[in-house]
Amino acid sequence: MTGIDRIRNSFENRGGIKLMTHVVGGYPSPGISERLVAAMASAGADLVEIQIPYSDPTADGPSIMNANAKARIAGTTTDMVIDMAGRLASSANIPILLMSYINPVYRYGIERFVARTLELGISGIIVPDYPADDELGLTEKCNRAGTAFVPLVTGGSTEERISEVCGASDSPFIYAVMRAGVTGRKTELTDEHIQFLEMAHRITGKYVAAGFGIRERVQVETLSRSAHCAVIGSAVTDIIEKEYSEGKDPTEAVARFIRAIR
Repeated sequence: MTGIDRIRNSFENRGGIKLMTHVVGGYPSPGISERLVAAMASAGADLVEIQIPYSDPTADGPSIMNANAKARIAGTTTDMVIDMAGRLASSANIPILLMSYINPVYRYGIERFVARTLELGISGIIVPDYPADDELGLTEKCNRAGTAFVPLVTGGSTEERISEVCGASDSPFIYAVMRAGVTGRKTELTDEHIQFLEMAHRITGKYVAAGFGIRERVQVETLSRSAHCAVIGSAVTDIIEKEYSEGKDPTEAVARFIRAIR
């Protein structure tokens, strides 16, 4: 079964809106970040994206930027995160995706990066700053490998732009960015957001995951009117930071949050 198949099955096999959570690999430590993903899967997350730490995460707000910095200071490498994602892909029983900015992928080698995802059973890749024209061939290579390259679209996009950005990828779902700026701050959902999500689904025919500023159950319930998946990252990272800074293992607190918001 390909990564694309695993993701499609995840969306098809259980009713209701899905939940995709986000962690920074190696934060707050390599061992804890791996246990966090396993705990989130057990608590009800349908998919998890694991971020490769990077020095300039331009789409991320303060919480995730801080997590990136701490993971890098601790010596977390791209290979470490890929290997961790591979272990979890074989044990967590949900699709595991890698999230990275393009520079770490490019330095690693695009063909090598895609080959590792295929080898290890990693289901997909999210690259928020990747150019839509696929000048490096990453989308095409993912398609050939059966790995989902997840396109990102924003609320200011025209129908033509959404079609262009999403049409080249075989991913079963797209990532809809709910507001301009960076991750973290709560997004107040409006009818305009709902219309954007409906438009994105209508144009692409793909499942739509909505992210940026999703922190509360009421937001997830609102999104369920027009999105197929809610993406939660900074809220999880904030819990990890608070618990770990107080000398606690954050795993159970994060699992409680996932169960409550699910």
